[in-house]
Parts: sequence; structure tokens; C-alpha cells
Amino acid sequence: MRLTSRDASILDSLDRFGQLSSAHIWQLHFPNLKSKTSWDQVCSRLIAGKYIVRMGRRIVMGDGKGSGAAVYQLGASGWFFLGKRGKFRPRFTAVSEHRLKVADAFAQLCEREDSGAIKIRGYYTEPDTHMKIAGVTVRPDFFADLELIETSEQLRLWIEVDRDKENRPEIERKLRDYVAVYNGVTAAEIDPVPEVLFLSDTDLGLMNLKNYMHGKLGEYEHLFTVDHIEGFANRLT
Repeated sequence: MRLTSRDASILDSLDRFGQLSSAHIWQLHFPNLKSKTSWDQVCSRLIAGKYIVRMGRRIVMGDGKGSGAAVYQLGASGWFFLGKRGKFRPRFTAVSEHRLKVADAFAQLCEREDSGAIKIRGYYTEPDTHMKIAGVTVRPDFFADLELIETSEQLRLWIEVDRDKENRPEIERKLRDYVAVYNGVTAAEIDPVPEVLFLSDTDLGLMNLKNYMHGKLGEYEHLFTVDHIEGFANRLT
């Protein structure tokens, strides 16, 4: 089976993010098309060739009922097509809402770029975001290197997507690690050091994050931001 350049791009995105919904794939790889027939045909072909695997659907609605867009991840043929080493093992065995939320964040940045407000200069996902700096290992969910078009300002962000599942000790450990990086980093390691953006699913999660951070950031408080994941890209300045 011969793959197109778009097929290859879809596989690369699934490799980067771990999982994507059909809505993500449509937005990222089928721009300016009104009918989803093209994606349906590509999807069926890639599934038949075991390049991608359908994992199920996203759960929607606050009461946990109902279903959303279909979710996909890399299959065995896709693994080998991308030149991955070792024996293929599925990255996830079920739908990972956390990975999909990271993709949601990226999709918002893409929408902002399409509007002409920002330029995405580069980005990384886990595990490529993991770095040892100043003797401390940080593991942000996402890294984005952005340019704000109106001001020509460069904005580099380590993004943590909190689904209100992480407990207070875990959040506070992350804060200590980032503060330790800011305390000990050298220009030879990374320059400039990214700011840290925590994104939450809910108003309660947003409040908890702010409470966890209170009094713990010292002189680096201005380098940390907390925001609701919904619409956060429109509030970047």
C-alpha cells in the first residue's frame, strides 16, 4: 500500500501526540474542506492497512454520558513506516483523555495561527519535552515556541495540562522542580527559559492550582500562569 504525503503527516501527528480524535485530524490535515468524505476514505484505508487503530470515542457531557469524536492512535504498520525501532507495542490500551487534551491545546494554537494572530515556530510533545536542566528533570506535557504577530514578541511555553486528576503533592513537586530550574539554569543549557503555563479543565481545578501556587514561586511568580484550557490561546499576550 502506497501512502500519500498527507497520510505520512497524519501518522507523524499520531506519533507525536499519542492519540488524536477525528476532529483533530480533520482540523490539522484536511483544512479548507467542508465535506468529511475525504477523511472517511483515508481513515478506512489506513485502518485496513493497520497504519492506524481506532480506540473508541471521547466521552462528552458533564454527567459522563454520551460519546464524542472517534479516537485513533498509531498501528503496527504506521510504527514501521515511521522507522521506529524495536517491537511494536500499542502506546495506549484505551482512550487517553489527557493526551487528547494536550492535542486540544495545540488545536487552539493552530486556530490562532490561522487567524494571523500568532506563528507557531516549533513545538514538542512528550517524551521529547523531557529535559534535565540545572540538575533537575522537568516533564511538561507540551512545549510551544510562538511569535505574537502584532508585537513580534517571542513566547516560549512549557505547558502542563491538568485534568484535575493530579493531587496537591504532585503539583507542588512540579512547581519546586520548575523553580529549581529557574534558580540554577545557565544560558548554555537553554536560553531563554520557557515560561510555565498550567491549564485546567474546570473552574474548581483553576482555583486549586492558584491555591497550590500561592506563596511558593517567590521572585519567579511572573513566569507562571494558570488558565482555563478552553479559549486559552486567545488570551496569550
